[in-house]
Amino acid sequence: MDALPKGAKHPKYLFGGVVAGIRDYGNRVGIPTVAGCIVFDEGYLGNILVNVACVGFAKKSQLVRNRVASPRDVFILAGGRTGRDGIHGVTYASLELTEKSVKGWQAGAVQLGDPILKEPLIHACIECARAGFLDGLKDLGGGGLSCVVGEMALAGGCGAEVDLEKVPLKEKGLAPWEIWVSESQERMMLAVLPEHVDDVMRIFDLYDVPATVVGRAIPQKIGRVSYAGTVVLEMDLEFYTGGPEYTREYRPARPPPEEGVRLPPEPRDYRSTILKLLAAPNIASKEYVIRQYDHEVRASTVLKPMQGVIGKAAHGDASVIRPLVDSWRALAIAVASTPHITSLDPFVGGASAVDEMCRNLVAVGSRPHSLTNCLNFGNPEKPDRLWSFREAVRGIGTTAKALGIPIPSGNVSFYNESPRGPCPPTPVVLGVGMVDDLRRCVTSDFKGSGDPIVLVGATGPELGGSEYLRLRGRGLAPVPGVDALGLRASMDHLLQAIRAGTVRACHDLSHGGLAIAAAEMCLGGDIGADLKTSAMEPFRWDVQLFSESNGRWLVEVAKDRYEEFMHLLEGVPTTYLGTTGGGSLHLARGRQWTSLAVPVMRKAWTEAIPRQVVVA
Repeated sequence: MDALPKGAKHPKYLFGGVVAGIRDYGNRVGIPTVAGCIVFDEGYLGNILVNVACVGFAKKSQLVRNRVASPRDVFILAGGRTGRDGIHGVTYASLELTEKSVKGWQAGAVQLGDPILKEPLIHACIECARAGFLDGLKDLGGGGLSCVVGEMALAGGCGAEVDLEKVPLKEKGLAPWEIWVSESQERMMLAVLPEHVDDVMRIFDLYDVPATVVGRAIPQKIGRVSYAGTVVLEMDLEFYTGGPEYTREYRPARPPPEEGVRLPPEPRDYRSTILKLLAAPNIASKEYVIRQYDHEVRASTVLKPMQGVIGKAAHGDASVIRPLVDSWRALAIAVASTPHITSLDPFVGGASAVDEMCRNLVAVGSRPHSLTNCLNFGNPEKPDRLWSFREAVRGIGTTAKALGIPIPSGNVSFYNESPRGPCPPTPVVLGVGMVDDLRRCVTSDFKGSGDPIVLVGATGPELGGSEYLRLRGRGLAPVPGVDALGLRASMDHLLQAIRAGTVRACHDLSHGGLAIAAAEMCLGGDIGADLKTSAMEPFRWDVQLFSESNGRWLVEVAKDRYEEFMHLLEGVPTTYLGTTGGGSLHLARGRQWTSLAVPVMRKAWTEAIPRQVVVA
């Protein structure tokens, strides 16, 4: 409690509230919650981060742009009523969280969600788009009406007139400026030609969703807002909507981070070390959270967040969705976040997020297609914060470009600071992969006894930011590097092997390195494995087991197709480690060895999160 800033809520309370909020809204809106990640770090004590992404699919013919298409267009506000909740929401989000700032804005900065209204609103918008009635469509986010109207009009080369008296309200007495800037949830703005207005209203009435004409586009690039017959705002739209372009100073923090290698002594008891890592919050089972979310709604989730033997499943690398029941093609969805690396090297942290996201998608047999991101950083007015942001963006962009992966969307969250300082620089990446035939997908759990286990990718002494050094509480090592061209080649070859049917299980190596990846595969399959690391790069055994080098997967190969697998992986670094089987994970190198029974690992792995985060 001493570490909490004055007035801050306890992490257990916040964690429980966030999980409940996602659960209670997501489970009711009819969209499966299929992927995610949870990161614990003391740096979030004063300012937690919550990022949500949504993946949609549609026919090209029904896609609608976020703009008006003609000065004849009419603005229709559809969905929830406008209230005082959410006023100054983005303003509040652009402040450092001090006791003073919280008191100044806490009255109404947080919106009140209504998932029961959101689902029919989605259906009504989609039906209008399919019918060809919409010239433009955009949600009301930050700034509410004050942003959406100008953005849609200016993007179409027009201006706009809005009558605030026509906006449906939650309560009487809202001032014009409150109506204009409110960020109340579940609202969409539609741009519709006059001849289609009645058709649109009929559809929204069918779904029992409020819809009201509140304005129109005009040829002049002017934003004109009236209330009670009086013009309360009239401004040049390019000036009003365009916004300033900042040129701020950026520089790395002083002094620069220490470099070199200074590892702690090797553990005397590797068994105890692995069990402690399995119980570490960033590695331990997140089933307590996952089981609260409905990942089955719509009955299209083929590979689920937990994969393996029923009742004993472990984390999967990605989920797979089947959008069309008459096709074997599918979408894979995966998430990655790398604050532990970005804090030490922002460029490599950004690059590593893309690397890990791609590995997660490839691990189930999908080819990475595109990604989006949310970049969470501190106050950009401080040069070192802006430098971290710039470097992370460079890392993401450089790596994605080298891999040929587009980034069609994204989001930035600044000012994530408290009296404790900035939160860890946190790039969060969500990627989508294409699956040609979902029947060829693989999961992360070991499948049977006697199958060869192969490490794909090269291991380096890269323990910087690792869970192992966090556990040991000391040490210095390089952060994991990113070889984008090598990763691209590895992905191509591994995907060929998966599609050929030579791979029975695949899991990427990230938090905790080789030892933890092997343990998770054993847990998911409820079966042991016998691995010898003698053929790996000649580092200390703790480096071999716990290095978090990028670009690596652990693969269970079908025993009668090992030679075919190795032929398909020709040119890619591979290391034969051992075989599946038994009831324990046995690890050895020369005279060093350790063994962990699967039930013992499961107890450490499954009990940690409920014990640490549940409020008694």
